[in-house]
Amino acid sequence: MWLRIIVGLIIVALLSPILVVIPMSFSSSSFFEYPIPGYSFKWYLSFFNNEEWVIGLIRSLFIAIFTAVLSTILGVMASLAVTRLNFWGKKLFMSLMVAPMIIPVIITGVALYHSFAPLKLTNSFLGLILAHTVLALPIVFVTVTASLKGMDRNLELAAMGLGSTPIGTFFKVTLPLIRPGVLSGALFAFIISFDEVVVTIFLGGPNTKTLPIAMWENLRMQVDPTMAAVSSILIVITIVVFLSQELVAVRKARLKKVK
Repeated sequence: MWLRIIVGLIIVALLSPILVVIPMSFSSSSFFEYPIPGYSFKWYLSFFNNEEWVIGLIRSLFIAIFTAVLSTILGVMASLAVTRLNFWGKKLFMSLMVAPMIIPVIITGVALYHSFAPLKLTNSFLGLILAHTVLALPIVFVTVTASLKGMDRNLELAAMGLGSTPIGTFFKVTLPLIRPGVLSGALFAFIISFDEVVVTIFLGGPNTKTLPIAMWENLRMQVDPTMAAVSSILIVITIVVFLSQELVAVRKARLKKVK
C-alpha cells in the first residue's frame, strides 16, 4: 500500500511540470499568466496557420520515422551479434554501442559536424537521419539485447533442427518472441529523434529546420502561448506513441490467453 502511494507521488512530481503546460495552451491571454483569465483555441490555430511550425512538424515526423526504422534494424543486428556470437573485441563493441548514451550530446554534435561536413551531409535529411540514428541506436541495442537474453535459445535450436534456415528461424521464432523489446526500442528511437535539438543545431539548416529547432529559435525572439500549444502537441504525440505500445502489449497478452 505504502509503496503504491510513494510511486504515485513520484509520478505526480515528475508529470506535474509537464502537464501544467497544457492548460496554458488554452489561455486567452497573450502571455503566460496564472490564473488563466479565459480559454481559447487561438494559439492552436496560430500554430497550424504558421507555415514554419507545420513544415517543422512534418520534417520532424519524417526524420523520426526513418530514424526509428534504421536504428531498429541496426540495433537488432548488433544485438544478435552480441548474444549469438563470440568474437574478439566483443566487450569493446558493446562499449562503443552504448557510448552515445554516456558521451555528452554536445560533444557528439561537434564530432558529427566535423565528420559530416566534408561529406556534405550538413543541412540534409540524410545527415540528420544518420546523426539521430547514432543517438537512438544505443537504446534499441540495450532493449533488444535484454529481450534476446531473456528468451529460450532452445526454441531457435529446435527450429533449425527441424530444417529451418537461420533467417527463417529469426523471422518465424526469434522475432515474434522479442517483438515487445523491438517495438519498445523503435518507439524510444522515434521519441529521441523527434525531440532532438542539440545535434540538429550543428547539422541542420534552413532546409531541414525541425519543430524543436523552430521552438528554440522562437524562444530566443518572443515567448507567447503558441509555445505552450506546440509543447502540448509534442506531449500528446509522445503519450499516443507509448499508449500504442501498451495497447499492442495488452492485445498480445489476450491472444496468448485465448490460445
